[in-house]
Amino acid sequence: MSCISPTLKLVIERTLPLTVGMFAIMLVQLVDSIFIGMLGIDELAVHGITLPFQTALIGVQVGIGVAATSLISRACGAGESDKSKALATITALVGTGIVALICLGLWLSRSSILTTFVTSDVTLDHFQTLQTIFNVYWPVWLLSATSVAALYLLSCVYRANEDTKTTGNMFLLASIINLILDPLLIFTFDLGIIGAAIASTMGYLTCVIYMVIKAKKLAWFGSLAKCFKTWSYLVELARMSANTIINQLLPSVSAFICMVLVSRISTDSIAFWSLLSRMESFLLVFTLALTMSVPPMIGRYLGQKQHSKINALLITTAKFLLIFHTAMALVLAGSAKLIIPLISSEAQIQDWFAVALWVIPFSYAPLGLCMLVVSVFNALGAPRQALLVSMVRLIALYVPAIWIGASTGNILHVVYAATIANTLAGVYAWHRLKIHTNRTAAITKLVEA
Repeated sequence: MSCISPTLKLVIERTLPLTVGMFAIMLVQLVDSIFIGMLGIDELAVHGITLPFQTALIGVQVGIGVAATSLISRACGAGESDKSKALATITALVGTGIVALICLGLWLSRSSILTTFVTSDVTLDHFQTLQTIFNVYWPVWLLSATSVAALYLLSCVYRANEDTKTTGNMFLLASIINLILDPLLIFTFDLGIIGAAIASTMGYLTCVIYMVIKAKKLAWFGSLAKCFKTWSYLVELARMSANTIINQLLPSVSAFICMVLVSRISTDSIAFWSLLSRMESFLLVFTLALTMSVPPMIGRYLGQKQHSKINALLITTAKFLLIFHTAMALVLAGSAKLIIPLISSEAQIQDWFAVALWVIPFSYAPLGLCMLVVSVFNALGAPRQALLVSMVRLIALYVPAIWIGASTGNILHVVYAATIANTLAGVYAWHRLKIHTNRTAAITKLVEA
């Protein structure tokens, strides 16, 4: 470690614990997809339909959680224990309730949802097969989505009270329970695709129960009567959540549009794109951890007015991220023959992955850079710049690229188009960040002069 700069060492130390917890969650999602793929292409296609809705629900819960973490931590720092307890209770109950209501609406809309993702050339018998699988899987999957929302919102309460260890342990425990139950419920008890959703639900709910009991013992929650008497806390949380939810929902909107476009190619394409998307999330886990660890460091340097350290941090992190993802892409491409049979047993999907793994992973370096820049802009107090970069990446580049690729009727063309869009997004994001930091530096010099 002696050859590593102090800045890089600090980045690694702050990011590694978060990476472990997120790695476990992403691993379970990928393993879920692999197990479901063993059941057949129809089951995998139905599982793929959940992807855009999963992204949307995560956007809602993360939007609420970001606002809640900020407000609860401020209240704790100011010694306002009654307010922190009230906000914690409101976050856990109201936040989970909102997600549950959305899931109820999605269950009621199940017929139209399935029709949206099924191509017109599917035979009546094939459609009925997909409908049977979907109608059984959908409500159980929605229950698992509600349980993971409850777990995440509780983790926000813990992090706001400076307990990150319990959060990491619970994410890891939920993942272990899921990994153990998955093969048992899917294959041993012959529950099929429903077993995957039940395994996830049981893992998350077990940890939810533990976290609620522990939080009550620590007196982090207040009584319901007191919480909802103070409507100002609920209004404050709602106002702040509105802004963060809007930013978080943008990826889900693009994911929904892209899945619809891909579904127009074939059912096999839905299954392939679902697996590729989940693998992408898995490979970007370190970048996601960086987006959580770097902003607090930037905030501290801003408070200390050490702008030179911010620039050093950004450059060091960007270089490390680009080198890391390029190395990961090379390893993935080189070991493709060993990995592909583990991902899917379908010959067509294996052929597509044999090409895709040599192409799109190399775009995850610039894509990761773009994601990092968005989080940096938020940390620098420039949310409009963050939103601009996200909109350019998703609305101006990614969605049109997927549309162009899908219009050819070839899923590999979609992969090539996505690769180009990811690369251009990274270049644009870094360019915007350089403009912003140069302008800020110039203003700082004028003020100091």
